[in-house]
Amino acid sequence: MAKRQKRSGTLTPAQVLARIRKGDFSPLYAFYGPEDLEKKEVLKTLIDAVVEPATRTFNLDVLHAENLEAADAVNRAAAFPMMAARRMVVIKRVDRLPESAATQLLPLIRTPSETTVLVLTAQTFDARKKLFTGLRKSAVCVEFKQPYESEIPDWIRRRVEAAGKRIEPEAVHLLHMGVGAHPQDLANELEKLAIHLSDRKTITRDDVARVAGAFRGATVFELADAVGRGQSGPALASLKRLLEQGEHPVSIVAMLIRHIGILRKARWLQGLRLPRTELAGRLKVPPFFLSGYMNQAARFDDQALWDTYGALLDADDRLKSHSRTPFVTLSRLIYDLCRRPGARP
Repeated sequence: MAKRQKRSGTLTPAQVLARIRKGDFSPLYAFYGPEDLEKKEVLKTLIDAVVEPATRTFNLDVLHAENLEAADAVNRAAAFPMMAARRMVVIKRVDRLPESAATQLLPLIRTPSETTVLVLTAQTFDARKKLFTGLRKSAVCVEFKQPYESEIPDWIRRRVEAAGKRIEPEAVHLLHMGVGAHPQDLANELEKLAIHLSDRKTITRDDVARVAGAFRGATVFELADAVGRGQSGPALASLKRLLEQGEHPVSIVAMLIRHIGILRKARWLQGLRLPRTELAGRLKVPPFFLSGYMNQAARFDDQALWDTYGALLDADDRLKSHSRTPFVTLSRLIYDLCRRPGARP
């Protein structure tokens, strides 16, 4: 029989997955954080481990805070399993619960049922609220963080390898620059690539250009490349298509900041006369893309790159303060970046 893990505390997603796979369950979990893809996948793994498919009709309840009746949720969590050792109740987005409903859940938090695995999910934890204070004390808490930009290439490689395939470094870079840093978007493109590959085992740069580019129409990579080359016409055309496709303005600026960051580092490295492989390693870009970055970096003097970086950060602040005209803000920004003094045509 699977063990019941009763200790509370905070675990990483990898740690809780290791325990789940050993059959080491807690009666109470709190999954929180902004990274929804991994949260969803860990929750599915937990459901698969706790509840047999044949009894899910009786032993699995998935509830949502938006239409939750707290008394009903308490009754479901306290009910005995049918034809199984345990049942499972999931309450999603408890950070949206009114305080009155959250208060009714406190007895479940303080004394979880021994025959139920209860999981509460949230985007954020508000430490001032009793519900979250109780979860901190009683639940196994798992935080799902958005990966940093620098972690995305390894995230892509790990996901591809977990699917039994390989991916070329140039393909990783193009996918990252073209799709962005949002795990769900990347996972969607990797799924399309897996279908495109059929029986082949290696994802190439051409695969990414053909499949990801075909579905998205325009990519942030194209936009960043046009900005780096000072081509305002193609850059503004890419921007328009990206926004029409639903790309978030803040994500566009984030990728431009990353691109200019690479150019700043490339300009600093230009005078060191390093071998190409070492230059690519220091820039953390595949050798295939090195010439493009070095040529773009040579267009700028140091002050122009610093000014460009500062202008992007200012635009990021304006967009995050709920600017009502993101297209105008970004269009002006990109036109100015392409015409910035100190950048040579």
